[in-house]
Amino acid sequence: MQKLLACIGFIFCALTLYLTSSNAGMKWITQDRYSRIGAFGADKYLYGDLYGLTYLSKFKIIKDTNFVSLPAKDQKVNSDTANLFILGDSYLYSFFKEDPRYYANISQVKFIRWDVANPIEIIPARNQKNILLIESVERNMSGLFNLNSVKARLDRAEAVQSELNARQKIAHFFAEIDEGIKENLYHKSLEANIEFAWFNFGFWESLKELKADFNLNFFGRVDKEVAISKDQNFLYLAETLNPNNPGSSFSDISEAKLKAQVSELNMIQEYYKAKGFDEVIFSIISNPVSVLKTENRPDNHLIQRIKSHPDFKGKLIDATEGLSKNANANFFTSDSHWNQKGARIWLEQLNRQF
Repeated sequence: MQKLLACIGFIFCALTLYLTSSNAGMKWITQDRYSRIGAFGADKYLYGDLYGLTYLSKFKIIKDTNFVSLPAKDQKVNSDTANLFILGDSYLYSFFKEDPRYYANISQVKFIRWDVANPIEIIPARNQKNILLIESVERNMSGLFNLNSVKARLDRAEAVQSELNARQKIAHFFAEIDEGIKENLYHKSLEANIEFAWFNFGFWESLKELKADFNLNFFGRVDKEVAISKDQNFLYLAETLNPNNPGSSFSDISEAKLKAQVSELNMIQEYYKAKGFDEVIFSIISNPVSVLKTENRPDNHLIQRIKSHPDFKGKLIDATEGLSKNANANFFTSDSHWNQKGARIWLEQLNRQF
């Protein structure tokens, strides 16, 4: 009997290791888990991504995952005049369908995610206006808004490796073997994958909340990736509050850094206009902490400084002012994103540019 139990345990652990160290295995696990509701479903994002990191019972609020509703017909101009290509993140693809009816004077829309696995070649249509919209949340903007980063997502030709000579091929072959050995011996996300596979079930929820509430109330501790607002009403990504993080709303942005960032935006615009785009529009979504103003700290005003910089030659959509009006109603309390109302405010501002 003991041998049988040991054999079953070994097979279970081996199967877990195989699935959690495989991209295909984790895709199967996550799709199955998120398709279920209840004790055997995954609750990590049901109440917001930041609740899924902390499991604080106070912030257990069901998140509305519906797309923003399409504008009424009388709210749109009837003439469709342009193709819109969007390179963006979850602030957009989680709230808007790939549907041109959201946008004024747009006949077709194509969305490309920043996390796309392989470059997507975008080719402007002839005899029609073509617009490229490049969007990112403020915390990720410094690492994404540069020409090389954009080309890595939108230029398939740039990603094709040049022909290797014999020596380079040999070096590349052994480098791949070395990388394969490292990946099999140490999978960088294995621990997180195993934690998800074993413990991300609805029936663990109460126990996780009990532990999280105890750590907060007795030790003042929450997950290191999350911070609670000073008014105790919102969860934030901790990196957006840490002034040592370049994506923080409170980091020090010198004039030299600002000028370098503006130069990158200008190069992106120049490059894609040369490839046939009539217009390149940038959009930086403010970190929630810089809009909600719960911390009583002056932020760096990065977006406004870029937009008003004398060297900036492009067009930048900044919805900060609109989002700041009745700001508490525009963001989820336990998620790192705006809500549908906040997304609609951004959309209305964007449409005024078309």
